[in-house]
Amino acid sequence: MSVSSTIEIFLSKQISGITILSKLEKYGWSYNDHGHATFLPVGDDDDYGWQHVSIPKEELLKILSTKEKQRELIGVAMTWKDTNRGGTFLIRENGTFLMSPDINRKVVEVESYSNITDINWYMTKLIPVFGPLFESISYQEHV
Repeated sequence: MSVSSTIEIFLSKQISGITILSKLEKYGWSYNDHGHATFLPVGDDDDYGWQHVSIPKEELLKILSTKEKQRELIGVAMTWKDTNRGGTFLIRENGTFLMSPDINRKVVEVESYSNITDINWYMTKLIPVFGPLFESISYQEHV
């Protein structure tokens, strides 16, 4: 059974995508996706042609910065500390962003359902990152 989950975060003030990524990284998120970087390349134009390659962090940040300068959707995978759990982040030009918890998704058993995303685990690792800038969160899951 396939599960699709999306966490959308809205901030009270618009900040750059690179600033969002920097805040996530300072709080404990990293660009480590099983030893590689996963990202949407420059010029992707909504094709969602994710690249999964081994590149230095500095090169990845240059790519993400170029995407922002060209007003493209920033897409990058991030994981939480040494848990190998995380997901793909899509950062829009207006500063809102989506996170799909699709890397070793943390689940919780609820009655007879054992494939429900443990949304609390993700919220405790996303909301505090932004402090007073955090405005709201929206969560959807389709089983």
